Amino acid sequence: MLQAQNLELAAYYYQRIEDKELTFNEREVLLDSLLLVENIKVDTLKLAKIYRSFIRETGFSELKKSIQLTEKIENLAVSLNNFNFDDFKKNHRNRIVFLYRDQQLYKALKAGNNYLKRYPKIDEYTGKIYRSLGNIYSDLGDFQKSISNYDKSIYLLKKYENNQELVRSYVCKLETLIGLYDSSYTKQILEIKKELEILKSYISIENNIVNYLNLGAFYDFQKDFESAKENYIKALNVSISEEDSINIFRSNINLAIVSKKINQLEKAKYYLNEARSNILYDKDAIDMISNNLADIYQKENNHKKAIIHYQKAITQALQSKELDYKTLPSFQDIELSPNKLDILGYLIDKANGWIAYYDAEEKPAYLQNALETFTLADQLIDIIYVESREDLSKLFWRKKSATFYPKAVEVCYRLQQPEKAFFFMEKNKAMLLLENMTNATAKRLSKLPEDILEREQNLIKEIKTLEAEIQASATDNQTLDSLKNSVFKYKKEYNSFVDSLETNYPKYYNYKKNINIITLQEVQKNLQENELVLQYIVGKEKGFVALISPKTIELEALPNTGILTKTVETYKASVSKPFINKKDKKTYQTVAKKLYQQLIPFKESNALFQKRVTIIADGMLQYIPFEALLTPDNEYLIKTVGIHYNYSLSSAAQSKQNKVPISKMFIAIAPTKFKNDNYGKLATSSAELEKLTNIFKANHFQYEDATKQRFTEAYGNYKIIHLSTHGGIDNTVPWMAFYDEKMTLDELYFTKNQSELVVLSACKTSDGELKKGEGVMSLARGFFNAGAKSVVSSLWDINEKASNDIIQEFYKNLANGDTKACALQKAKLTYIKNNGNTSEASPYYWSALTITGDVTPIYETSSSYISYILGGLLLTGIILFIRSRRKKQA
Repeated sequence: MLQAQNLELAAYYYQRIEDKELTFNEREVLLDSLLLVENIKVDTLKLAKIYRSFIRETGFSELKKSIQLTEKIENLAVSLNNFNFDDFKKNHRNRIVFLYRDQQLYKALKAGNNYLKRYPKIDEYTGKIYRSLGNIYSDLGDFQKSISNYDKSIYLLKKYENNQELVRSYVCKLETLIGLYDSSYTKQILEIKKELEILKSYISIENNIVNYLNLGAFYDFQKDFESAKENYIKALNVSISEEDSINIFRSNINLAIVSKKINQLEKAKYYLNEARSNILYDKDAIDMISNNLADIYQKENNHKKAIIHYQKAITQALQSKELDYKTLPSFQDIELSPNKLDILGYLIDKANGWIAYYDAEEKPAYLQNALETFTLADQLIDIIYVESREDLSKLFWRKKSATFYPKAVEVCYRLQQPEKAFFFMEKNKAMLLLENMTNATAKRLSKLPEDILEREQNLIKEIKTLEAEIQASATDNQTLDSLKNSVFKYKKEYNSFVDSLETNYPKYYNYKKNINIITLQEVQKNLQENELVLQYIVGKEKGFVALISPKTIELEALPNTGILTKTVETYKASVSKPFINKKDKKTYQTVAKKLYQQLIPFKESNALFQKRVTIIADGMLQYIPFEALLTPDNEYLIKTVGIHYNYSLSSAAQSKQNKVPISKMFIAIAPTKFKNDNYGKLATSSAELEKLTNIFKANHFQYEDATKQRFTEAYGNYKIIHLSTHGGIDNTVPWMAFYDEKMTLDELYFTKNQSELVVLSACKTSDGELKKGEGVMSLARGFFNAGAKSVVSSLWDINEKASNDIIQEFYKNLANGDTKACALQKAKLTYIKNNGNTSEASPYYWSALTITGDVTPIYETSSSYISYILGGLLLTGIILFIRSRRKKQA
């Protein structure tokens, strides 16, 4: 009887809960009270359906409530230990969307990945899940993962012929690509534009609006502001007709930004006010209005008002209480915010605002405020960078940081704080390379098993090989989609592999994440008395150079970047070709002197005289040889200064930790002729190679024996690897040729071995695409990434005979115990002396070869040891003599 009564009571409750005359809150209270009644067995599946009906009513209007309801349904699924009911699957998909809309990004990411694990069978919904993951990664700033997930989504939605959802995935990918603001994505953007035109009958009104907004942003990036406005106005008009407040807001914001760029400031204010009236849907978006208003006030020279509004944007994005405009939020508050990307932009804008305020009123406190703001922005970008797993995403954030580090150095220069400037200059250099080097050290110290390392290498190799195929492919879209799907599969496997490493080998993980930036004190402590460092940073408008000695640091400004660029370009053009007539020589002499004065602007004109100098170049300066600059005495700089290069001082310090004993001394690999007829024969004779190898009593491999496999087997087993071959760049990707096939930069990146020295006697091995904040992506850099301690490489197409002469002499000097830098300097001076009155005297023949990295001797001969002892005895004698003189004077 009790059971029947309970059933009747439950039925009554169910009937009342479904009564539409009751408010939502009343029905929810009824349901909660039913669950509290004793001895009533509730139908779990029916309960799930009721909760889902509640979700349909609340939806996006009450996100917090909707998320709570999805949690209740999830708990029901867990209690049943059965997730296969349709309501449970739908609930899981809803939960991902709600968490994402509520900007609970990490929870949304976890929910999305859990869905794919829980429901591994591919169906028509899986493509939508991958799109959701793409959206989440995009908002987190891991753009390459975002694009990979969009590609997977597109692949699956095409497979299931779901054109409406396919359009949405294309639109989302388009938005991310445009947001990256990189011309290298133009081709992909135009391809998606073409695909959307084909699918236009499936484009919903909402996606049509978003498409207009995306195209507006694309034209904005290309500085075609009229086309940008045209597309934004189309988006606005459709949004108004649909009463779509979200996209009315977005359209007005974008119209305000374009108007601001073309100095139509009143129009910009009008559009911002219009955006404000449509902001009720999302209180978080008000930060965008504040930041854009700040930009307008900045243009109007109302600097205080600009700073106040930048501060408003920051606190609004943090959803925190307003702070005094001079006060910065705590790093802890920012670190926990889901809006890190927006906050970073606002911090950079505010720091620049303080600089403009200082320029107007010249109050040093404003510069100090700018410095503190840049410092906080730097801390934030470190967090975003670490959270991005893929190298291309990291490169994007390096590029982003490279926009404000020169400004931060400028502030330090004005405040006369060269020590702090050094920190920002070092942060501007090759962080991705430093991270990879740190990772290599972590693997060695934590003693990861060989099979683990081999598996990692194989996975990276598969990814890089497929990505190279995609880049070189001219096949149909279906084949490209298939290739992208394969890349996605391997990337997913690789990410899972890395996650397992971090879990199973905590020592490795803890060391790997500890990426150390070397301090100025550490640099100075390791410098010898006759050593200096020249470190450069070149921004969009201004650049700076630091001269670091064992005890001092001087910071000087470079000429305006526009002026410096012209000088560098003229110098590079002049020095990278032979002198044909007196005019060529005169042009070179004029520009080489001028550039010396611009790049070494220190009061002491002989500051570098008879010193060993490490050059940390930046930007375009990485394409030129400093050795061929002309001093005020009209001498090549190389005659009085020993020069070598490094990507950064931090990466140089890290490289010294990666020491692995190597027993074999030398191997030379020189194809001379090639299986591919496109490569011309090299004139290097067997006799020349024998001269090289006789120095170290080693073998060389030539002709058919000079294969790619021969190189990969040799790399890491010899202290010195000599490669004499063809090199070049295809579609920004550097390569070098072996007898049977090419090796690209990407392939070098998954070759993990160590050699003391790699000599690249090939063309353009220091050349490549310049990535802001990272440097030139050249073959030389690839060898460092693969573990080489130092690399001799070429800046342009070298003359084979001249380079052979220099390299022969270089090896002789090495064998005599010279440092690598000294050995190359002596070899070049010998060449200059021997060819001083010939047609081959111009710097083109000798200055292309440069040495980067560690310059310690390969080994010390008995003669160099004796010299060292004699030098020590001489120094001791001088000290004793001085002491005896002091005693006599006393």
